[in-house]
Parts: sequence; C-alpha cells; structure tokens
Amino acid sequence: MVNISPTPDKINVNYLNAVLIPFKNYFVMIKNKVALIGNFPPRRCGIATFTNDLYNGLTENLAETEVIAMNDGFEKYNYSNAVTFEIQQNDVAAYINAAHYINTNGFHSVILQHEFGIFGGKDGKHILQLLKRLRIPVIITLHTILDNPSEGQRKVIHELARYAHKIISMSEMGMQILQDIYDIPLSKIAHIHHGIHELNLKNENLKKKLGVENKQVLLTFGLLSKNKSIEVVIEALPEVVKHHKNLVYIVLGATHPHVVKHDGEAYRHSLIKRVNELGIEKHVIFVNRFISNKELFEYLSACDIYVIPYACEKQITSGTLIYAMGAHNAIVSTPFWYANEMLSENRGMLFPFGDSVQLSGIIKDLLDNPDKMKVLSENAFSFAKNCYWPNIGNQYVHLMRKTVEETDKVITDGYGIAENRETLLTPPPLKLTQLSLLTDDTGMLQHARYNIPDRRHGYCIDDNARALMLSVMLQNDVEDTDELNRLSGTYLSFMDYAYNPQNGRFRNFMTYTRQWIEEEGSEDSQGRTIWSLGYTAAHASNGNFFQHANYLFDKAVNIVPHLNYPRSIAYAILGLIHYLKVIDNDERFSVLEKKASQLSAFFDNAIQNKSWPWYEKIVTYANARIPQALIASGKFLGNETLFKRGVQLLDWLIEKQFVNDVFSPIGNQGWLTPEGKAQFDQQPIEAHGMIDACLEAEEYFLNEKYGDIALKTFAWYLGTNDVKQPLYDFSTGGCRDGLYARGVNQNQGAESTLSWLMSLLNISLYLRTKKVNEYAGSEKISY
Repeated sequence: MVNISPTPDKINVNYLNAVLIPFKNYFVMIKNKVALIGNFPPRRCGIATFTNDLYNGLTENLAETEVIAMNDGFEKYNYSNAVTFEIQQNDVAAYINAAHYINTNGFHSVILQHEFGIFGGKDGKHILQLLKRLRIPVIITLHTILDNPSEGQRKVIHELARYAHKIISMSEMGMQILQDIYDIPLSKIAHIHHGIHELNLKNENLKKKLGVENKQVLLTFGLLSKNKSIEVVIEALPEVVKHHKNLVYIVLGATHPHVVKHDGEAYRHSLIKRVNELGIEKHVIFVNRFISNKELFEYLSACDIYVIPYACEKQITSGTLIYAMGAHNAIVSTPFWYANEMLSENRGMLFPFGDSVQLSGIIKDLLDNPDKMKVLSENAFSFAKNCYWPNIGNQYVHLMRKTVEETDKVITDGYGIAENRETLLTPPPLKLTQLSLLTDDTGMLQHARYNIPDRRHGYCIDDNARALMLSVMLQNDVEDTDELNRLSGTYLSFMDYAYNPQNGRFRNFMTYTRQWIEEEGSEDSQGRTIWSLGYTAAHASNGNFFQHANYLFDKAVNIVPHLNYPRSIAYAILGLIHYLKVIDNDERFSVLEKKASQLSAFFDNAIQNKSWPWYEKIVTYANARIPQALIASGKFLGNETLFKRGVQLLDWLIEKQFVNDVFSPIGNQGWLTPEGKAQFDQQPIEAHGMIDACLEAEEYFLNEKYGDIALKTFAWYLGTNDVKQPLYDFSTGGCRDGLYARGVNQNQGAESTLSWLMSLLNISLYLRTKKVNEYAGSEKISY
C-alpha cells in the first residue's frame, strides 16, 4: 500500500509522477472486473486449458477476474479459488442464478468461451438464459464456427450475436463465415489470435529426459479421437523409417473423456494393432495420459516435426497448431481452415486429407534437408511469438475496456443522466399469473370479470392460437419449463380438436361445456390459426410440439388459397413467412407469392390517394397487420413494390393514430372513416399490431424512426394514452380490456392479456438488441 502523506502545499511534480499518476491509472482500470465463463481445470479439455490460460493473461494485465465454470455432470471438480460460481450444464436454473450472481457482484463485463457441446439444451441453447439477463457488456469467443450449421445451431449463433457486444474469432476465415453465413456485421466481430506460452527453445537435454536422446522426433498432441486421424501418420511411417531408422513418432495425450465414455479405448487399440501389423513398434510411442502444460512444453521443445493429420477441413482454430509454432517446430498438417491460414507464407507444409503417401514424402524431404526444416520453423516462430498469453490477455483487456467505455457513453451523459430509451422506458417484468388463471385443462377462456375467468363465454380458437404463439415466444424466457410445456400442450390440443376433418376447416367458438357452436370459424380465425401454426412449426424447440404443429400446419395451409379478406390473408402470410424462413417448400413459397400479390391488389385503386389509400371507406380493427404482412412479404420475397406499399400504408395509419405524439388507436365505437375517427373504445389488440408492424419496418430501415413509434405505442399500455391511465395490471401481469372516455375497462380478458404479453416480449427484445448494437461500435477490431 502506498502511504499518501505530503500536505497539499508541498506536493511536487516528482511526487505526482511517482504516485498520483499511477493511482489515476489504477482508478481507470478499476472497471476491469470480468466474469470469465467456460470450462476450467481440472476438467480435461481444450476449452478448459484455454480458459485457464486466458484467466492468467487477464490477471497479468491487472484485470480482476473470476471464473464461472461449466460442469458436465460426469464428475465433481476440485477447482482452484479462481472459480467463484459453477453451472451444471443441463440445469436451466443454474444459468439464471449465474446471471443474478454476475449482475449483483460488481462485474463490468463478461467473457464467454463458446462451444456448442459445453452448454445444455438443444445446440447448447441454455446459455441464452444467462446472456439475456445480463446488464453488462458481453464478449464471446467462438471456438467453433460452422459454415453449414443446422437451423438450430444457426439460431443459437444469431441469439449469441444478439446479446454479445463483440464476437471474437481466432481466425480470418471464421470472421468471413460469421459475415457470409450468419449475417453478423463486421462491426460486431473482433479478431484475436489463440494465445501461446513462451517456451525454452530446442534442448537436447529434454530429449534425454524423455527417453528419445539422439532421435528425430515426430509429435502429435491432443485428446485422442477418430477425427485426429492418427492412423494416417502411422501408415506413412514404414517408408520413412527405411531411410531414417532413428525416427520416433510420439502420440501424446489421453483419449477424450467422451470417447472413453461411449467407445472405451477401441480407437487407441486399433492404432496399436496397426503399428504391430506394420512392424514399427520401435518407432511409435503412445503416451496415454492427460498432460500438464509443463510436460507438453517439454515434448514440444523436444520435437523436430509436428504433424497434424486431422480429417476435417472445417476447423477454425487449433491450440495445438499455434503451440507448435511457438515451440519452434517445423509443422506438417492437413489443409484444414486454420492450418491453411496460419501456415501460409512458408510457415509450414500441407498434405491432402488422408494421404499417407504424400505425408511420407514430405517428412522424408524435411529430414533430408535440415535447412529447409529450419526455415519453416523460424518463420512459424517469428509469427507465433506475437501471440504470447500476456499480449493476448492485453488485447482482451483493451477490447473489454473499450466495450465498457462505449457502454458508459451510451448509458449516461457527463452528469450521469440516463439517455438511452431503455432507461426512459423500462418495460415491467414478465408476469404470467393472469395467463395461467385464464387457462384451464381445455384451453384459454375468452373473457374475465375483472381478472377472474368468466366461464359463460367459453373458448375460441382465436385466443388459443395467440396463446400458442406466446408460449413459443416464452420458451427462452421462462424458468418453469414444465408449466410452459403444460400451457403449450393445452393450446395445441385445443387447436387440434378444433380442426373439423369433414370440411377441412377449424372451428372457432366452444362453450364452457365443450360444445362447438359452429362447424367452421370465420376467415379471420382461420388466418390466425395458420399464423400460429406456422410460427410454432418454425420456432418450437420442443420436438413433440414441432411435430404436432407441423402436422396441423399441413392441413391448415390448404385453407390459404380460399381466404378472400385482407386481414385473414395477412395473418396467413405472416404464418407462411415464419414457416418458410426455416423450412424450404416450393409449393408453399408459391402460395405465399400469390397471396401477397392478392393482398397488395386490394389497394391498387386507392394507393395513389394520399389522403385515403385504404381499400375501403372504413378502417376497422387489427389494421396494422395488413401493412405488416406486406412489409414482411416484400422483405422475404425481395419484392420492393410490396414493401413500399406496406410502408406507405403503415405511415398513413401512424398519421391517423398519433395525436401530439401519443398513440390514440381507432376506437371500435364508429371506427375510422373519411369523415373522422372514433376515439373510443380503444383496444389493446391495436397497440399490439402497431408495435409489430413498426418493428417489422425498423428491422429493415434500422433508422430508429419506427422503433421510436413502437416504443411510443408500447407506452399506451403503461398510461401514456388519452385518459392517462395504465392498462397493464402490475399485480396479475394481465392487461385491461380497453379505454373508454370515462376510463379503463377493468376486465382482463384473453385477447387483451395476450396482446400485452406479446408486445412486452417484442419490445424487450427490441430494446436489448438496440442496446447491444449501440455498444458494438462501428469499426473492425483486429489484432
């Protein structure tokens, strides 16, 4: 501790330079507390090693770092004091608890190590439960970047990018894939190399210690599994050892724990058997144990040629490769992506996948030409020494500081006054009390007296279709997955029962005694059902719900050609787009094109009339869904005419429904006509539709104009409206049924509550995305 003792009048320049300026720098660095999430030793895997090395690199650069360790459920790990919190990978609640721990313990940023397999849930999606709850910047290092991901993997990466302030790729190829395949903007991507340790250079004493004195050493290191293709090197050896009888090949590392769990040591035994068959037992050494860093560095320093025979091209990083470069090794590798990049400019040699003959020739050539081998090793070392862990740690700290500074700049001005919209308009917490109360074992009841279900009015498919969509939207936001699955199953079951096989249509209204009062619902109810089923088939993570929704969608889509009214067509279009974004189907794509054209055609005669571009002389309910469908179909189909028409209609509806910057939707006591607009009764369904339509437009323009309008519309629920009273009920999580001139309708029925909850989710998602994009910066960061 420095003792600050001089009195103010005796402080001199030397004292300032020696004491106060370092203290100033210390206070600048005080925002360096970082939560590092990933596998960690003594867990045995490459991610654990990387996280440990990064931890040391961060702490060497004076970052206060704590590790949140991922557990795989196989065993209990005896972690060091660096680990302050643990997450069981298949326990959803643990991710949520970790987010709470981070948010309440003074961290300034998070650095996450990502590999699909280390997180629970399909495609590792449980990690999203943590990320979406964080209130600080997140930096994500991707250890795998797939160029041909499954739809689930693509969705997870998109969500990671949504919550991340920076995505780190350890290779240029990875950066390109993130842009080309995942549409992640370059401004959100940074390039930082895999780190390495500074090693002692070649030392013959190490060869003696390892029992390979006076030997030429080939080495391959890593947890053993079939994709390492060690057999390719073994097959190459007989021809090499004919000419270099003092050659020894060391296969260093234990079998991967997951391989042992499922297949035992079958692969290792097959390699040993092949060595014996080829009669090269004296030239191959298997070291079957997990190697410490110290031991690894000794083997690398004793190595002459490092061989990487991997079978898969699609690998965007390799710790073993960069380690070998830093160890002054000559490297021979298959041309996987990372090797192609790192071994360019004569830093190594490449051979085709699985080609033992060419590998044999390359090894013989290098052993016969020591000068050539030396040039390769020196070129590799010259590049790699810039990647020593203290330097890599400094790059992470620099990026972390920059991100935190950008965050602070967005959140506050110089006087600490909040500027961002999320502070000015903070959405209430999600609460599902009213949703659950309105749902019994049949489905969702239509109406309520105050907040108590009014069973006299029974059920309708309109509300159950909306409720099914909501339950799918909630699947990554609700901790109680059992309750959510119960709700989803109830709504989907209602819709299944509503299908009438006699006429191929869905019924709408059912009494509380479970009697259908019609054989076929309205066109609007058919359209909403198609929308809901298309959305569910596209986005449901529960396989059973997906299968069931897809089965019903196959039936529902046959209704689409028979829809004739604009709103019902608009609903169906939205469902088709959700479906087709995930599932290719040429026939349904053609149906979408026809219905989008049909919807647009309703406005052919009116669209040039700037004062009244609507297709009829009265504007009634759920109006914004029509321009939303035109905008969405225009974007999806690449049809500029559809898009522009949708935007024109949306702008007109905005003009008609905002008074002094306050949302004042068309009332259902007279609607909107050329003669004027009914001010009341105002319905939550109108706010919901306007929010969705504006966010659809904002997604294209990214100019904040439509995002601002969506936020102002959302404020209608919270009391920024014509009677200055909130419709949202903080005690139930429900929404009141509308605004009268005399005040708020106190009932909290299904349509209102569902409109509110879906609006809340969409606005919350928009605000999170907007905040992340603001933090992301606008220029490429590359080290």
